[in-house]
Amino acid sequence: MVLNKEQFEAFRMEIATFGNIPILSKYCGIGCVFCKVHTDSYLGHYPKIPAIDREDLIKGFEYINPNVNYVRLGAGVLVAPHTDPFLHPEIYEFIKLASEYFPTKKITTVTTGAYIREDKIDFLNSISNYGIDLSLITMQKQREAIIPRSERERTLFLLKYAPLNKCTLMFTGELDEVKKDLELLYELGVDKRVRQILVRRMEHTATSQPRLKELSQHCIDHYEECITWIKKNYPNVVFTVPILKDVFRGGNNEYFIDADERIKKQKKIIQDLPAGTFVNLICPLSGYDYFTKAFSGYKNVTTNLIKNNLYGGSVSVSGLLNHQDIKEQFHPEHNDVMIMPYEMYNSDGMDLLGEKKEQLEDYYNAKIILV
Repeated sequence: MVLNKEQFEAFRMEIATFGNIPILSKYCGIGCVFCKVHTDSYLGHYPKIPAIDREDLIKGFEYINPNVNYVRLGAGVLVAPHTDPFLHPEIYEFIKLASEYFPTKKITTVTTGAYIREDKIDFLNSISNYGIDLSLITMQKQREAIIPRSERERTLFLLKYAPLNKCTLMFTGELDEVKKDLELLYELGVDKRVRQILVRRMEHTATSQPRLKELSQHCIDHYEECITWIKKNYPNVVFTVPILKDVFRGGNNEYFIDADERIKKQKKIIQDLPAGTFVNLICPLSGYDYFTKAFSGYKNVTTNLIKNNLYGGSVSVSGLLNHQDIKEQFHPEHNDVMIMPYEMYNSDGMDLLGEKKEQLEDYYNAKIILV
């Protein structure tokens, strides 16, 4: 094994929490404007991962959630998020090994495709349960501004011939560009070969470089217009939902289904509590208005908006909530039970800053229920 104890703990946590197997921490050098490697101070909490060996990989397989239907090799969410899996010298062997170890799961690698060898495409196509999650971003005029090492010709080759599982576009703020990108994908028949075509909103944090903040804000300002057009013209295309608003319903996404199921579970929990119990729902910006409306008739339930000050910018998701922001913003008069998103905690039961749920329970002298 290559990994030392500290590295393996981070490696194990990433796999168990997110289903990603981080195989190395080498910076890819592609220079994507949205890459957080140079601006996210939180990444320093985790050790860098050297190029793992076969023994590390097989040991990592043990921590894959048996209930998920995929295994991702390469970059992680918190551990080694700034690399490309095809920089690993044994990546092709690792893909084959994973496909044989998990014959009923989909093996994927998230990549821009810049380092995929064209002479290996036939080999990748021969693995029936493997597919590339291609971060296409855009093929229009802003591509080089967003992905300096754009590799246009190689990317076009992959769109035509590579085994693709998912193709992700990033809305640049220009509706004509996403129109042309979708036209290209459908002309090449990519829609018939992938599980999903996804359109993402470009996000930023408080520490993002100015160029990204500018691009992201332009995207945010026009995102609802973009999604309205996509739902009408490409109903099978999936898109990210930054906030639970009616304009974002549809498009084969599960955000509202998940929210409604969560609300149903929360109401059942509240119903079973002793009469007079005062409940506080901890909500990120993405779901605050939606959940507030759902609980408007509940006298002893309050929804509490917690903004993400740790990252700032346009970050609004529940998975990046943390104790620090909650303590700074949540000062209840009545607080018997707190219901919070389970996504806040990793597989070791810790939030982003390494605190356990029990520490927050002690701080507020209240019971916390994760849903």
